[in-house]
Amino acid sequence: MKPPIVILGNGTPWLRLGRIHLTAGQCGLITGPTGTGKTTVLRALAGLPGHDGRPTAVDGGIAVPLGTACPVAFVPQLPDIPPRSCVSAAVEAALRGRPLPAGESRARAAAALREVGLEGAAGRMVESLSMGERHRFAIAFALATDPAVLLLDEPFALLDSDGVRTLRSIIRRRLAMGRILLVSEHRPERLTGLPAVHLRMPSPDGPSPDGAEPPTPDEDTATMGKGFRPQAASPVLHAEGLRVPRSDGTPLLDRLALTVPAGRRVHLSGVNGAGKSTLLRCLIGAEPLEDGTVTVTELRNPSPRDLPGRVGFLPQDPPRHFFAETVRTEIGFALTRAGLRPPDRAERVDRAIAQFGLTSLADRSPQSLSVGERQLVALAGLVAGRPRLFLLDEPLSGLDPQRAAHALAVLAAAARRDGSAVLLASHDSLPVSGWADRSLRLENGRLHAVA
Repeated sequence: MKPPIVILGNGTPWLRLGRIHLTAGQCGLITGPTGTGKTTVLRALAGLPGHDGRPTAVDGGIAVPLGTACPVAFVPQLPDIPPRSCVSAAVEAALRGRPLPAGESRARAAAALREVGLEGAAGRMVESLSMGERHRFAIAFALATDPAVLLLDEPFALLDSDGVRTLRSIIRRRLAMGRILLVSEHRPERLTGLPAVHLRMPSPDGPSPDGAEPPTPDEDTATMGKGFRPQAASPVLHAEGLRVPRSDGTPLLDRLALTVPAGRRVHLSGVNGAGKSTLLRCLIGAEPLEDGTVTVTELRNPSPRDLPGRVGFLPQDPPRHFFAETVRTEIGFALTRAGLRPPDRAERVDRAIAQFGLTSLADRSPQSLSVGERQLVALAGLVAGRPRLFLLDEPLSGLDPQRAAHALAVLAAAARRDGSAVLLASHDSLPVSGWADRSLRLENGRLHAVA
C-alpha cells in the first residue's frame, strides 16, 4: 500500500485510485456494502486519519497544477459544525488567509450558499440547522474554496428530494468546469445520468445481513405490515397542542398532535428543516415547548432522566456519543443505563450482536467503525434494552439497502415480540414497503397522513 499523495505539478489535474484514473471533468463513484472502506479511501486521499485517528494509506494519489489555491476538499458523512457561528461567516472562514480582493470572500460565500439552496439561512446560527441543512452547509463550505478535486462521502444520505436534485446539478456544473469529483454512495442510482467511473469495494468482514441472526419464523418480514395488535391498543405516546417557534417567531411545530399506540410502527417523513428532529426531542423533554403536553408511558411531560428503560432514543448523530472500548461493552453500557442487572445483560448483548450481524466487530472499538457500522451498534443497544417506545431519528443513515432492510426487520420483530411502539423519522421513503402501520408527513408545523 502506498501512502496517499498530493502532487503539485504543471498540466491537467488527475486522480488515480488503484486501476481507476480520473482526469479533469470526470467523476468517480465508489460503492460497496457498509464497512467496506469507502470513507477510509476518501479520508486517505484527503490526507486525513481514519475513523480511529490512525494514518491511512491507499494505492493512488492526486495531482493538480502548480499554484492551485485549493487542491482537495473533503465533505464528510457527518460534518463537523463550528459552534456559535453565523452560517455566512462560517463559510467565509473557509477562505481566510487567501489573497482575495476586498469583498470577494463574502461574494464567494454568498454564491456557495445560493448554490446549495441555503441563501435564506445565511443569517442563522449553524447549530440551529437541521442535519440535512448542515450537510448542505458543509458542501457550501467546500464549494467556496473551489477545489480542483472534491471528495464527497455519502453526500445524498441526509438530503431530501430537493437537496438530491440540487446536488446533482452542483456535480454536473463542477464537472463542466473541469473539476474532478470522487463520490461514495450506497445508492448509485442517485448519480444516474451523470458521467461517472464506477469503483465497487469488495465485501467486508464487518456487519452483514447474511451473517446476521434472522427474525424468528413468526416474526419474519412477510408479515411486516401486520404488526402487533393488542386488544386494548393503549397509547404509549400521546402529544397534543405542541408548539415550538422558530427564531423568527413563526411556528416550527404548530399545535401538533400525535398518538402512537402499543405495538404500532409509525413512519414520520418531511423535508430537511421541517422539524422532525425537534419533534422527537420534544417528546423526550430535551427541547422546550412553548405550549402543549406530552405523555410517554403514563409520564406527563417527562424529562430525559425519567425515560431510561422506557424509551429507546436514537439521535441523528449517535456515533458522537460512544464511550466504551469495545462494541460489546458499548451495548452492555446501553443496557446498564436502561437499568438491567448484569446476569440479564450478557444474554441480551449476545443476542443483539447476532441480530445485527456484529459478531466480527464485537471486540473492536466503536470509534474505529464506519458511520453505518456505528449506527448498527447504536440500534443494537436500543433493541437489547426492550423499551416500550423507540424514537429513532434517521436510523438508516450510513446503511446500504440490504442492511437497512434487515435493521427494519429486526425492529419490526422487536415491536411484535414486546408490543413496543416505534416512531421512526426520515427525510426519505423506507427501503421496505409496508413496514409502517401508519405514515405521517410533517409539513408547515402539522402532521398529515400519507396514503
